[in-house]
Amino acid sequence: MTNKYDLSIVGGGPGGYVAAIKAAQLGMKVALFEEDKLGGVCLNWGCIPTKSLLHSAEFMEEANHFGLDKKDLTKIALNKVVEMSRTASENLSKGVSSLMKKNKIDIYKHRAYPKKIDNEFYVKTPSDEIISKNMIIATGCKPRTIGDIKFSDLIWSSKEAMIPKFLPKKLCIIGSGAIGIEFASIYNALGSEVIVFESQGKILPQFDNDISNEAKKIFEKKGIKFELNAKIENIVEEKKSISFKNNNKNVVCDALILSVGVLPNLDKDFISTLDLNLTDTGYIGTNHNYETNVNGLFAIGDIIGAPWLAHKAMHDAINCVSYISSGKDTHKPKENHIPGCIYSLPQIATVGYTEQQLKDNNTPYKSGNFPFLANGKSQTMSNSYGFVKTLFNSETGEVLGAHLIGPDVTEMIATFGLAISSESTEDEFINTVFAHPTLSESIHESVLSAFEKPL
Repeated sequence: MTNKYDLSIVGGGPGGYVAAIKAAQLGMKVALFEEDKLGGVCLNWGCIPTKSLLHSAEFMEEANHFGLDKKDLTKIALNKVVEMSRTASENLSKGVSSLMKKNKIDIYKHRAYPKKIDNEFYVKTPSDEIISKNMIIATGCKPRTIGDIKFSDLIWSSKEAMIPKFLPKKLCIIGSGAIGIEFASIYNALGSEVIVFESQGKILPQFDNDISNEAKKIFEKKGIKFELNAKIENIVEEKKSISFKNNNKNVVCDALILSVGVLPNLDKDFISTLDLNLTDTGYIGTNHNYETNVNGLFAIGDIIGAPWLAHKAMHDAINCVSYISSGKDTHKPKENHIPGCIYSLPQIATVGYTEQQLKDNNTPYKSGNFPFLANGKSQTMSNSYGFVKTLFNSETGEVLGAHLIGPDVTEMIATFGLAISSESTEDEFINTVFAHPTLSESIHESVLSAFEKPL
């Protein structure tokens, strides 16, 4: 059977399914190719289940704070913790399926190998031939490994780390980015001895220096150990342990997490058949309207490169489909306008420029800082780690960046995202009434600090 569509989408993750829904709302007939569960890595093996695990880990910390024994809790809770995270993912994946039906989007549970003939895209499945006027590639990324190391019961990517068959007494993590730090928090709270190895001279290398330094201090107080300037060699998997060398010193652990980045989900046949142009780093090259070098073929989300974030992919999806529908120019979001969040214990959130970037660019700036230790709400939560740091142009007052570490800061960062995208200045912050008692009062105080008006 031959089925014709206005738009076909390859990949059912946050970028793909949002693009499908938006296109259907705009009156297009839409096909979506996804060989696995809808929701992609984010919903099934990333953002959602890890947040469930972190919520459970936070409960463990709170229970321990109030005198309950962490070891006893862990024995009871490990299977339940994993089960809850899987249930959250399954429920949301079912929700996405319902949205597909509601919007009359046809789902093909097959891998797509499109060919372009004349001005249309053709995809064959065992029972159908799908023809589309336009196509969006939203195939995302997969975890990177080291050399020819394969993931296993003892060597974990983020996927294996979410469904552990046992709780390691000693867990090593290579990489201190968002994924590495989140799993360090989870397993530390569950009772594992955690050691994080980072090849650079600080943890969270892409973050503001003050955030990296504060995070390291807090995590070390919780018992997480760090080995900086690491040089990892000779990873060997044995029956019940992993061994490797770090700067020629032997290390042995019960399990190893590799959180060393991602690779684009593209195979050679896909690239060669469509004659796709790739960037120097292997991602699909696009212009400001998400167009590839092939007319009618678009790409969004992780597959077009950093930052690899679900909310960025969703934003790409809406912009791209709007362009396909209207033909009016859109724009990719500026990278420094996209918030970055780590849901560790404590949380970390950032948007805009770091202080070092402002120094490197010779941008005149003012910096403000307010500790959660002095915030009333955080004291009532017995969670007063961290601070709010704000950066403003000292000549124009424009907000340039915000860097937060502490309780619930991933919920607070939207305030700064809105301010940066609307080109707000310190006046808007200073003249806004912040409710009391709230964590967000720390935003107000940090801005006042930057302009020498702290209360």
